[in-house]
Amino acid sequence: MPGKKGFVLVELMIAVSILAVGIVFVLRSFLNSSAALNTISNKLAAIVILDNKMADIELSARKDLGCQAKETQEEISLNNRKAILRSVIKELGTEEEKSAFNQVSLTLFWKEENKSKDETLVTYLPAK
Repeated sequence: MPGKKGFVLVELMIAVSILAVGIVFVLRSFLNSSAALNTISNKLAAIVILDNKMADIELSARKDLGCQAKETQEEISLNNRKAILRSVIKELGTEEEKSAFNQVSLTLFWKEENKSKDETLVTYLPAK
């Protein structure tokens, strides 16, 4: 009908379906950013834990005038998740020619959304 003002049912259905598609994309984007925020939060917490543990090892090495080669593993909590902290101190060089330094490697392992994640921190400290 010419001159009639207003929407017909088809126009209204098209507008609602376009709006629904837009809302789906916005929600998907929100969920993706939420998952990314969770991952970043876990990585940041892991780095803080590793940094604190490394500071403890460095302080102990200063007190004892060096560090000895050893390997330890302990279970800790990372943002209410079970995590494993692995500490490896290994001698550099060969048996005949030992280095004055040991490599200290700290790695934190955890599971996030059924995927294994890890963060590693490495430094060199004087050997004992």
